[in-house]
Amino acid sequence: MLNQSLSKFLTCVFILGISSCTYYFGPNKLTRHFKSEIVTNPAVYDYSASNKNEFNYNKHDSIIEFYSAMPIPEKHEIVDRDFVRILLAKLAQGREVEQVNASIAKLKPWAGHGSTGPFNKSGDYDFSEISWCSLLYLFGDKPELLYPEARDHLVNVLIGNSGDKPNTIMPGTGRLFRETENHILMGEVSRYLKNQWLYEHSDTSLAFDNKRNGIEKWMLNHLDEKYRGGFFEFNSNPYSGYSFQAMNSLFSFSHSDTIKHAVNKLLNELVYEYSLSSIDLKRYPPYRRQMWRASNTEFNWDPVSSILRVLVNRKTGSSYAIRERQHALITYLLHYNLNDGLTKLLLEKKSTYYVELGHGRKGSPEIYTGGPGYVLSAGGVHRGKLSQLAAHTTILLLNDKVMHADSCFRLCGKGKMPNWNNTGVYENFACANQQVIIPAQYKPVIEKGSWKAFYAPAAQLCIYTYSGTGVGLMVLNSSSTGPDEKSLNKLIDDNTALNLKKQFNLPGKGIISYCLHSPKNKWVITKVNGKKVDRRYDKWQRIKLEE
Repeated sequence: MLNQSLSKFLTCVFILGISSCTYYFGPNKLTRHFKSEIVTNPAVYDYSASNKNEFNYNKHDSIIEFYSAMPIPEKHEIVDRDFVRILLAKLAQGREVEQVNASIAKLKPWAGHGSTGPFNKSGDYDFSEISWCSLLYLFGDKPELLYPEARDHLVNVLIGNSGDKPNTIMPGTGRLFRETENHILMGEVSRYLKNQWLYEHSDTSLAFDNKRNGIEKWMLNHLDEKYRGGFFEFNSNPYSGYSFQAMNSLFSFSHSDTIKHAVNKLLNELVYEYSLSSIDLKRYPPYRRQMWRASNTEFNWDPVSSILRVLVNRKTGSSYAIRERQHALITYLLHYNLNDGLTKLLLEKKSTYYVELGHGRKGSPEIYTGGPGYVLSAGGVHRGKLSQLAAHTTILLLNDKVMHADSCFRLCGKGKMPNWNNTGVYENFACANQQVIIPAQYKPVIEKGSWKAFYAPAAQLCIYTYSGTGVGLMVLNSSSTGPDEKSLNKLIDDNTALNLKKQFNLPGKGIISYCLHSPKNKWVITKVNGKKVDRRYDKWQRIKLEE
């Protein structure tokens, strides 16, 4: 048995050691890669929305009603993370208070901390613990809702992380593997908040004083790492949602202005980067972890989109539909709000832009070009199973209420996702080594040979496509009148002498050169107007924006 366990352990070490997953060993490598301060939007530094510490939620909101209407489970199953949400919703409505307290008082932790895996068969309690922290801080000083006995049981038994020693190690790995990002955030925010509660309510010993025991300093450094280096689990479903929950919990309940400002800035930055990748609160980006989800072509599965739809609805009175209720409930009850600048960036694109987002060594870049009514999103690159990266098709997102990738203009590489390098995007231009996929609801306004011109009236956008053997091109141009023969003929004439498998004369930019069969560590675009570009996206900076 010992030899079998040792064999499994050494196999994991070998596999991860030769893979791109260097995140799991030692300190955060992303902060070493991104050494300079990121250049971001002024809205990221606007903390005006944080002056409002609470939001007076509507007790009868449909999100709360959904969970409150559920019966309290007789016992908690490890896979049932709705348990705490049901109790939260019932207390939010002041419903079945006695039964909720009785349920809390008899519970014990149903699993251990950290990721579940070969060496930690019963983990993932962090997903519940972080929600227990919200229940404690929302109702802990309201004895008519959370009885003192249940509250003390919650603090002393159900929230386990506390004290002065942060833990960033994956359980059962001999202190060799770093824990995943979302688990570190959930576990350490729970530690911080339990410490704070104990220090302010009962125990003023050093172990629970976050300022003196080093926990606040550690947390500030950790938040700064995420701000400067970005997230290893970028755009991940579901983990980006749980990381957002942890940060929102820290923002909502920390009594340190320094901590609140640091986490506010990080949350704002995440929202800003989302705004660059999305239109009408939908996106379809490359991501890391749980590659099997890449086959899902619906936009409403993204947890961060559901979170931001809650925040936009709250800010503007809109009624965006929300699918991921588990993330929506927590967001609705907690205190993070959008400032005016971020709200405008999410809902309006007043001018065209092009942006590159780097994710460090062995990562996938994010590349977007957008403007009023549209975003053209590069699908990214898959770099082997061990990279945990998932690529999507390169896709044109429009403000047309479409919520499914199959109903969008798309481009992708030959074969299946493991073979793709879908990074062929530049300003209002995309290319790939397969023909353009045209959604059924669009018919060409003009068609000449391999060229087709379409018009999206809601976005006032002309969409020109070229499809040939081994090549697909897409060119975008804003217009209030739509494409005409003159504009299409000029586009054709400007490119007659070029090999469209290698070059394209892009209006206003000159000749764009590209390699449609680029290796997975190189950007498909090779030159712009004769000038070589930096194709090594492993070395790209965090954000490079051109407007």
